[in-house]
Amino acid sequence: MNHRIWRGALASTTLLLALSALTGCNEESNAAQNTDTMNSATHEQQINVAVSPVESGAFVSRLNLVGEVQSQTDALLASEVGARLLRVRADRGASVEKGDTLVVLDSRRYQAGFDAAHAQLENARLDYEMADRLYQQGQGISENDWRKASNGLKMAEAGFANARIDLENCFITAPFSGTVAERFVDTGELVSPGTPVMQLVQDGELKVRFGLPENQVGYGHKGDAVDISVPEAGIKASGKITWAGSVLDGRSRTLPMEAHITSNSRLKVGMACQVELLREHSANTVVVPVTIVQSAPDHHFLFIEENGLAVHRRVTLGDRDGSRVEITSGLKAGEHLITSGYRGLVDGQPLRVVGN
Repeated sequence: MNHRIWRGALASTTLLLALSALTGCNEESNAAQNTDTMNSATHEQQINVAVSPVESGAFVSRLNLVGEVQSQTDALLASEVGARLLRVRADRGASVEKGDTLVVLDSRRYQAGFDAAHAQLENARLDYEMADRLYQQGQGISENDWRKASNGLKMAEAGFANARIDLENCFITAPFSGTVAERFVDTGELVSPGTPVMQLVQDGELKVRFGLPENQVGYGHKGDAVDISVPEAGIKASGKITWAGSVLDGRSRTLPMEAHITSNSRLKVGMACQVELLREHSANTVVVPVTIVQSAPDHHFLFIEENGLAVHRRVTLGDRDGSRVEITSGLKAGEHLITSGYRGLVDGQPLRVVGN
């Protein structure tokens, strides 16, 4: 009986030892698996990025504006009298010299008025000459009568001058040499005083008119150089600001400016063009692509790479020039700027540098 009990106890002990050994193996296996899983997770959290060293250099900032090409001398010729248009002697596109007749109005009524004024002037002159002769000889004409005759002559001379001006205004002439840009009335139309008849522009001398935004008015000054272009037509020219307004345009909130075009490269009056105005030139500053700059509610930031980790860096922006922006603080030369893979990064994120 004792022998059986002993043999049973030995079997139980052997079973317990086997179970204990099996449990230990499983724990070691699980620990090894957990370690491998942690290493794998750490490896997966590394983000592939490309970096580029921060460099400092020259930076030119330009202001891009929209302008319109105009003639330096551009006149709307209006009628000063009311009459029907009879003939057009110089039509659209015609080159004319100063003093050439452009338009002829019906002058019959004004010719009649001129003739009547001329006759009145002759009568007034005869009356005055007679009165003056008698007055000088003391032959019974008073000083008042002499003065009335003198004033009558002056009134007749003024009436004749007005009639001559009205008659001359029936022939609209060119005030300067140039090209007829537009005609606004047709033959046979009744033209009222003040009605624009033609637009005359001076050849060769051109200007561009543009507006400077009110938050940039500190940059444009008389004498500043500008670059003018019409990219669609492949036209480039240069100019210099000759006039800057002193009052903002109430509708566009811009300060009007004009620049004389010093090199005319196929520009035409009325063309829309781009005007580039130099805003700032820095000889030594940090410049980065504007696309990599990110924004938070209260600041702008970039990511740099340090020791295999992403570092969140606040920056202060300066002027922008197209696809580049100036960094005035927050970066220094030699740091490794993350230029690709920066979206979604967090401070301290493990990185794998795969390009530069």
